[in-house]
Amino acid sequence: MTSNSDKTQFIWVGFRQQLANVTVIEIVLNGFSIKTSPIVTRLGVKIDAELTFSTHVKQVAARCFYQLRQLWSIRPALTPDNAIMLTHVFIASRVDYCNSGLFQTAAVNLRSRQLVMNASARLVTKKRKSDSITPTLRDTPHWLMVIRERIDFKLCLLVYKCLYQLAAPYFESMITSSLQLR
Repeated sequence: MTSNSDKTQFIWVGFRQQLANVTVIEIVLNGFSIKTSPIVTRLGVKIDAELTFSTHVKQVAARCFYQLRQLWSIRPALTPDNAIMLTHVFIASRVDYCNSGLFQTAAVNLRSRQLVMNASARLVTKKRKSDSITPTLRDTPHWLMVIRERIDFKLCLLVYKCLYQLAAPYFESMITSSLQLR
């Protein structure tokens, strides 16, 4: 087994009190020395030692707001359908990526994502920042703009796919059903 010590990351995970008691700051594996880190990146997701995902959430929000500023500059030239498409491509896809890890996370971690989705809806509907977006979100079909709804939908869809053998086998093996499916 070989390891790339430049890319290998190690993190201790636990509660703040548990992490305060950890004294090991370096692990030796196959002759490679790996320093522990307070934050590691896996598949583009920043994972912190307490599993709050706060760093990841802030980074995603910052990238989305950057994209939104770019889209606002070309918004007058876009049709409503193009604005929706670009919002889904550049914003919703980033917000939704690995969002199932945020299931039942603290509301403070979802607030910035909700602000991103509200700004996206304002871009699509050409509403100002001071305009209420709630009626638009409520009355527009096929929009799951509330972050908790998006996370729940994604998890429910994954479970559905597992139950009907439409998901990858490694996912299906993690789901057990107490229902008899026809």
